[in-house]
Amino acid sequence: MNNIKVSVIIPVYNVEKYLEQCLNSVINQTLEYIEIICINDGSTDNSLKILKKYETKDNRINIISKTNEGLGAARKTGLDNASGEFIYFVDSDDCIVKDALKKLYENGINNNSDIVMLDILEYNEKNNELTKNSDDIYNVGKHFNNKKIDFNNFFFTISKVKLFLLNRGFNTSYKFYKHSFLKKYDDFYFPKHTIFEDMFFHVQVLLRAKRISFCPYLLYIYRTTNENSIMNNTNNSIKIFDIFDAIDNIKNFLTENKEMENYNMEFKFFVIEQLRQYVSRVSKEYQSQFFEKTGKYLAELNLSNSELDKIPYYSTTYHNMIKTIQLGKNGK
Repeated sequence: MNNIKVSVIIPVYNVEKYLEQCLNSVINQTLEYIEIICINDGSTDNSLKILKKYETKDNRINIISKTNEGLGAARKTGLDNASGEFIYFVDSDDCIVKDALKKLYENGINNNSDIVMLDILEYNEKNNELTKNSDDIYNVGKHFNNKKIDFNNFFFTISKVKLFLLNRGFNTSYKFYKHSFLKKYDDFYFPKHTIFEDMFFHVQVLLRAKRISFCPYLLYIYRTTNENSIMNNTNNSIKIFDIFDAIDNIKNFLTENKEMENYNMEFKFFVIEQLRQYVSRVSKEYQSQFFEKTGKYLAELNLSNSELDKIPYYSTTYHNMIKTIQLGKNGK
C-alpha cells in the first residue's frame, strides 16, 4: 500500500444509472498503483450491488458502507481511509478521461504541488454533447499572460489568480491534492447533511497551498443533466438556505485568517453571484423568506457607487436582484 500513487475517492448515493460509467473510467486509467475507495453513503437503489460486482473484478476497489450523511461526510470517510501520495475525488455521476490520473500525477510530481488544478468538459446526455466551457471559466492557464508557459514546470499561489478563490471551480473534483498537504491540517470542513459542501473546503485548501499548479488538459467530464443530482434539486428544497451558511462560513474564515482585506471585492462578487443563481429559481414556497434574507445579505455588502462602477456585470446583477426582491415583496 505504500506504493499507491493516487487514492481515488468516489462518494456513492443512489446513482445506479451512472455508476458503471464512472467506475469504468477509473479502473481503466493508464496510471498504475492507484486505489479506488467507494463510499456507499446509505444507497437504497442498486448502487451497492454494482459496487460489489466491480469489487470482485478489481482488487484495487475498497467499498466502505455508512449511513447517509451527505457528500461532505462521505469524502471525509474516504480521506480517512486513503493511503495514496495524492488524493482525487470523483463524483459518481461523472467520469474522467483515460489518462487523467497519469497527467495529474506527473504534473503534481514535477511541480511538487500541494494542489493541481485542471480543466473540464461538460456532458449533456440529452443531446449527447461533450463541450468545453466557452468562457474557459475553470482554465487557470488563461489567466496568465505568457502563452508559452511550461505547466510541468510552473507553480503559483492563489493570490496570482484571485478570482479563482471565490468565483471559479468550487467542485472538489476540479483539483488534485497532495495527501501530505491535506494531513497538515485537522480542521478541513466536511459538513454533514448539507449542500454547497465543497465551497468552504475549496477556499481552505487554496488559501493554504504554497504551490499550486495547473494541468492544461480537459480531464474531468462533468454531467450537467443528472436530474437527481443534489444541485438540480436544490431550488424546491429547504436546503436552498444552506447557501447562507456557506457564505457565513467563508466570511468568518477569511476574517479570522486576516484575508478579507485581500479578497474583499472577490467576496462581494461571490455573494452577489451565488445569491443571483437562486433568487430567480427559488420555489414559491420559500420565495418570501429567501428574498428577505437575500436583501439583508446584499445590504451587508455595503457596496458603494464607486465599487459598482468598477464591476459592470455584478452591478447589473446586483440591481436586478434588488428589483426582483422588491417586486416579490409587492406580490408581483
